[in-house]
Amino acid sequence: MHFDTRLFIFIIINIINVRPNFGQYSDDQSYLSSIEFNRGGSLTNLIFSSPHGGFLGANLTLKKLGKSLNNETLTTILWQLPVAGCYNDSLKQCVYTLKDCLQSNNKILSYHPDARCVIDRSSTLSMYLLTKAIAQSFVSHYHPYTILNKLTRQYVDPAEDLPRGTFLLESAIRAYIDYHRLIAIAKEAIRSPSRGLFIEFVFHRNSQTIQLGYGFDPLYPSTMGKPSESTMHELISRSGPSVIIGNNSLGYFLRLNGFEYVIPMEQSQQQRQIRYRLSTYSTRMHADQRFNAILFSYPIERLRKHSIDQEAKRIAKAIEQFIQTNNIKILSSFASSLLSVNRIMRLCVLFLSQSFTMLYISH
Repeated sequence: MHFDTRLFIFIIINIINVRPNFGQYSDDQSYLSSIEFNRGGSLTNLIFSSPHGGFLGANLTLKKLGKSLNNETLTTILWQLPVAGCYNDSLKQCVYTLKDCLQSNNKILSYHPDARCVIDRSSTLSMYLLTKAIAQSFVSHYHPYTILNKLTRQYVDPAEDLPRGTFLLESAIRAYIDYHRLIAIAKEAIRSPSRGLFIEFVFHRNSQTIQLGYGFDPLYPSTMGKPSESTMHELISRSGPSVIIGNNSLGYFLRLNGFEYVIPMEQSQQQRQIRYRLSTYSTRMHADQRFNAILFSYPIERLRKHSIDQEAKRIAKAIEQFIQTNNIKILSSFASSLLSVNRIMRLCVLFLSQSFTMLYISH
């Protein structure tokens, strides 16, 4: 049996240098993708993401493309970038759905906005910078994995599902795929038995209030009895409602660290009347039995009076207190060493399988 010595040496070097986390990610194959991925510390179980830095304002409600009025399947790529909603004469208002805005002409789809429905297309890098600063506020061993999109939402919103977030534009789809793929890579790097916390940072201009989304409205008793509908299923199952609106909640620790206005908090009739974003497609998709997910909607107007660095340190401190209080366990040193052994075993199995394959071919 003949072994390739160079292959053997290469595998041994990789075994020696193997680490339990990933390095800075660079994807030269991504077309117009500006998703930035930064590795987490060796003891972290946190993933932070910022899906976009701008506004499109579309509230698309159609879950599937379906078929046009002429019974044509709507699968053609859209080339026209949407700049506004469409006016629905029956409803007498602007709408932002594919059903209302898409028009088909000879099987070619186009997006026809209405001048009465022009939407806010402003953009900013502030959310990208804030999310990155929050991550950097943690000590190095606990640095969260970060997935940060420098593109503005007018081009792509990875927080929504594929048709809503990309309008089926080719370059937007590439960025969308990168965003979700890198979140999955980060989750894989934080292996069992560690619990994890995924926080997606978006922003709004509605008020000076931080809005925390858990997938459902916790101020209604009927929903609190259904933790499976929440993106915090694992944590609610262990600790109960207090992790959402009580003294163990992230909102509680944000208020302790200087953020006066946070929802949801204690039950009040005033809060029941406030409508805010409860989740995104990505927080619902990436939450599971091991990973809790929170949508963190930051009031961007606060940055007129507060520095990014100051805000980042306060938010990081609140997240740290939230994790410690709720026993979202950090990966132990034993588990870390076990992961390294598992990686070495997988490399050895790969080497042996290649060797036996070469032997079989030679015969």
